[in-house]
Amino acid sequence: MAWVLSVKPTYSIELQENLFKGNIIFSHKNIKNISQLQFRDTPDLIIIDAINNDFELIKITKNALTIRFLLQQTTPPDFIAIINSEYNHKKQLFDIGITDYISCPFISKEINYRIMHILHSNEKTNNTHQSNESLPEQINNNRDSMDSQLILIEKCIKHLNGAISEDVRLETLCRILGTNRNKLNQVFKDHLGMTVFEWLRKQRMHKAAELLETSSLNIVQIAEKVGYMDSNNFSTAFKRIYHNCPSQFRKQFKSSMQS
Repeated sequence: MAWVLSVKPTYSIELQENLFKGNIIFSHKNIKNISQLQFRDTPDLIIIDAINNDFELIKITKNALTIRFLLQQTTPPDFIAIINSEYNHKKQLFDIGITDYISCPFISKEINYRIMHILHSNEKTNNTHQSNESLPEQINNNRDSMDSQLILIEKCIKHLNGAISEDVRLETLCRILGTNRNKLNQVFKDHLGMTVFEWLRKQRMHKAAELLETSSLNIVQIAEKVGYMDSNNFSTAFKRIYHNCPSQFRKQFKSSMQS
């Protein structure tokens, strides 16, 4: 069995139709509801939709599921991603432990080669490693704590994604989430390697880059769209991420599209 984590249920159907070797069943799971997944059966493979989900969500999902499997003393399955020809973050996917990728639109030959290769490799590994060492008892005791941390991150990210243009206050955010600033920042650092506002700043800059590429809004308007009332502060924050001021970024993008 393979889980297909996506907001598009059609992917699991298309994969099933294109896989003409093996007896694997593709089961659709909503990537935005991973905290509600049932772990009665361990999948042989997890396929994550990288086209319709941002990289941070993919990273959170991968880390969260890996932890859940380990807490059950189960070896985590391999993760592969669904990408398309325009996807530019393959290296980042491999950096977080994604094993391979398949391209969309799906090609039967590619799907059969990549998926069956991974499954056959896993069978060989399992035959030579029949037993897993038990995890330390303290990790098992932290199962509920870990689940609550991941749910907190999901709720926080969902709220922040809807408040990109707003003046977000940490105290207000904590009150909405029913937590405190120290716990919230620590959970983000533990699982994402950054504080809440570092994460929000990156998301705002990614959104700004998208608007610079796809809209005719001027710099001041884009700054306001991503929560900056001062365009100078926005330009400074943007340059930290993209190493170019917004106007130069847009100019380079247009130039690359024309060449």
